[in-house]
Amino acid sequence: MNGSVLERPAERPRVADEFLVNPAAPFAQAAAGLRRIARFHAEEPTVAFLNALRAAPLRAEFSLHLDRDDAAQAIALIDEMVSDLPDPITEESVDPLRADHTAIYQTDVYRACPTESAWMMEDGQPPPDLGATLRRWRQHAGVAADPALTADHLVSEILLLASLLDNGQAADATLFLDQHPLRWIPSFCSRVATRCREPFYAGVAILTTAHLDHLRDLLGAACGLPRPPDDDNADTRRRRWAEGRLPRTCGCDA
Repeated sequence: MNGSVLERPAERPRVADEFLVNPAAPFAQAAAGLRRIARFHAEEPTVAFLNALRAAPLRAEFSLHLDRDDAAQAIALIDEMVSDLPDPITEESVDPLRADHTAIYQTDVYRACPTESAWMMEDGQPPPDLGATLRRWRQHAGVAADPALTADHLVSEILLLASLLDNGQAADATLFLDQHPLRWIPSFCSRVATRCREPFYAGVAILTTAHLDHLRDLLGAACGLPRPPDDDNADTRRRRWAEGRLPRTCGCDA
């Protein structure tokens, strides 16, 4: 198939010259960051995971290319939370983080489902073609389905986006961001950041939105694809996320 699965070939923009030499290179770091972020959402924290994070703080990975206040706040929250754990880190000290992870991703305690279908409800029903659309995106990116996750799960969509970047499919990654993750993940993360009990997961939520938002700016500049006309400006977006004011509601509220 030529072009994106959701665009006409005639509309495909000409990307920046560096993509012609090595299409994946400009966004390899962004893709690696997405995969790192996906782990925070996917994995219940363990002593080993937190020891590894203590040994390689996020500020060393993200700070150089993610220079914005909300990202700096998020990275500080995560790194400081890990540094404040006892040395050595004990199972007991990890229990509050495990409980928060369960509340966010399994039991919907905070009324924030980690799936697109829950945030895109219309008249109490998810979009009827969402599953088929995401299957086409996976096929286009060459990503196999994870039997442990739904196709519209936050982790599934972030990893699919990372694969598009790894493949050098920058224009497609831009369209996928606009049509899927950016339509609901900021709302999910805003709710988590304002309702979770542990600063660790507030940091994860803020960092996730900051990375996606920053990536959209980079992709838009490289591919000549402006944000959708109904998208808010940067100041409005960040203020809304910080205050927990959501443009969408979650199906968990019903």
